[in-house]
Amino acid sequence: MNLALLKGISAYLQNMEHIVCFKRKEINLFAFVCQDKQGNKQRIYFDMTRSQSNAFMSETEILGAREFNAPFDNKLAQCSTRAKIEQVRVDGENRILQIFISQKGHYKLQYFWLICEFTGKHTNVMICDENFVVLEALRHIPSSKSWRVVAVGKVLEPLPQPNTKMPPQTIPSLEQTLALLHRSYMERYTQFHNAKKQAVLKSLYAKRENLLQMLDSLPKYEELLTSAKQYAHYGKVLFGSLHLLPTHKITSSHLTLQDFEGANIELELPPCARDLQEAGNWYFTQSKKYHKKAQHLHKQIENLQDKIDFLSDKIALIKQCDELSAIFATQEKKPKAKDKILPTKDIESFFIEGFKISIGRNAKENQRLLESAKADDLWFHIKDMPSAHLIIHCGKKMPPNAVIDKSVEILVGLYAVRKGGGNFIVDYTKRRFVKLSQNAQVTYAKAQSIHYKYP
Repeated sequence: MNLALLKGISAYLQNMEHIVCFKRKEINLFAFVCQDKQGNKQRIYFDMTRSQSNAFMSETEILGAREFNAPFDNKLAQCSTRAKIEQVRVDGENRILQIFISQKGHYKLQYFWLICEFTGKHTNVMICDENFVVLEALRHIPSSKSWRVVAVGKVLEPLPQPNTKMPPQTIPSLEQTLALLHRSYMERYTQFHNAKKQAVLKSLYAKRENLLQMLDSLPKYEELLTSAKQYAHYGKVLFGSLHLLPTHKITSSHLTLQDFEGANIELELPPCARDLQEAGNWYFTQSKKYHKKAQHLHKQIENLQDKIDFLSDKIALIKQCDELSAIFATQEKKPKAKDKILPTKDIESFFIEGFKISIGRNAKENQRLLESAKADDLWFHIKDMPSAHLIIHCGKKMPPNAVIDKSVEILVGLYAVRKGGGNFIVDYTKRRFVKLSQNAQVTYAKAQSIHYKYP
């Protein structure tokens, strides 16, 4: 972090009146949302990665995959949410941003220091009381690692000022500060998201290739019917010849018999059979299995093809919308025993701001989603279109508008990326108001609509 830019950020934040929220979006990424005196919301992001700390601004809100609930995050939310900004300053020539805030308590005003240290490998975020006693910190530092202890209940010692003879840097103006912050975002975006995008695409290409190989390796319908007919013939010949054989015991692995037309056929007897009668029954069982496989082969092909098409749509959507790669990269968490969310091993799922989102890839999965969703979960579908069904597993906790909007963007994008763009209407309502009929056909009530234009 450049010291001059940090001083420019300090001057910019001095024009703010309240903190709307200050929370983590990723492991080391924080969103600082504040409100100026005119009531306008402003958003700045602090990247507190060790040795790579930075600050930037984005035109759109960055949505994280998970919600952080560590003691540090809870204390940060408690102290900073809707707090009044009393003072913003930089600690001399140290790259430390200090924000003095006040919070209305039950009986009196409480005062806190939010301290963001952009100091190389010691980068940290701390919450202190008005006397600089540490209440919580992103990184706790014991005395064994540094002379400057960062621990709950300990006074935070000030860092000595650097002894440098470098000429002071010019503090950028407000316009220059905002331009630098937006440019910093573009640099971070191209570096971080491009790497994430390529990793996600590589994984998706590999999954699609595996499914294509599985599809190619499936037996042909005619081959299955031929095998079923052949095993049935073996069983008939064997049972028709039992009265001609000297014994029904199996004495070798092969048996030569004459079929009903007088032609010799050699039977390979199953090793699991204890006698010839069991061998005949095994042939008929195999015939039924192959016949059943032939009957259901089209379902297997259709299921694999649906998954391949969905992966192709997802790949195309990520290529168009880079920011979605971070969302699709999240791995599905194992549901807790008390959470009766459906077993989503075969259901496409991802997380936005800690909310689990599931989407069906075909009619069968759409039906499973609807059958397993809770009554207060939100259900989404593109109006008058044969689209996938999407569920936000939120229960009674209503997701923020940003999560709903992003879910709509993904739902429409996965449909329109192959079908073509246009204007779409997405209806959503609680699962309790959706009535399921055969083949995932539904009727629903009390729905709200969102208009979305793609691209």
